[in-house]
Amino acid sequence: MGKLIIFGFFSLMAILSGIGIITLKNPVYVVIALLSSLIAVAGIFFTAGAELVGALQLLIYAVAIAIFYIIVISAVPWQKAKKSETHHRFEGLISLPVVLLLYIEMVVVFLLGVKASPNGEIAKFIEKIGNAEVIGAILFSKYFLAFEVVSLVLLVGMIGAVLIGRKESQTYEDDTT
Repeated sequence: MGKLIIFGFFSLMAILSGIGIITLKNPVYVVIALLSSLIAVAGIFFTAGAELVGALQLLIYAVAIAIFYIIVISAVPWQKAKKSETHHRFEGLISLPVVLLLYIEMVVVFLLGVKASPNGEIAKFIEKIGNAEVIGAILFSKYFLAFEVVSLVLLVGMIGAVLIGRKESQTYEDDTT
């Protein structure tokens, strides 16, 4: 029962933070809401027993990507990049059922867990060798190509950020001379 209460708390925190990400207009507040959402998702992973995924969520998303967003926010001239004042209600109406469906799926998976597998074999396997070893074995065998593609996408994003920042600084230097 305690796990269910903690799961509900983190789920509510993630939902409210997601609403804040969508509705807030100040970019700094959006990043704070994003951090709150990422921490809530990590809490859900920890509650579900996926400690490695929760730790990776905190390290990769809540720290590295959030710091990247903060750097971008401080570097972008917001007078030129203001949001348009038009509201897209149609997209919001479409996204609400999708979000609710994903939330229901998450609750069902949490309540049933891996014990719903045939004869509870997955749960026995995870208890036998450990959660981190299972994820590592799966990532570097069955999903190796996807793992490498994700790492390349992150590398391209990092190179793009460096090039954009470098180009912006060169433009600034050219304007002052």
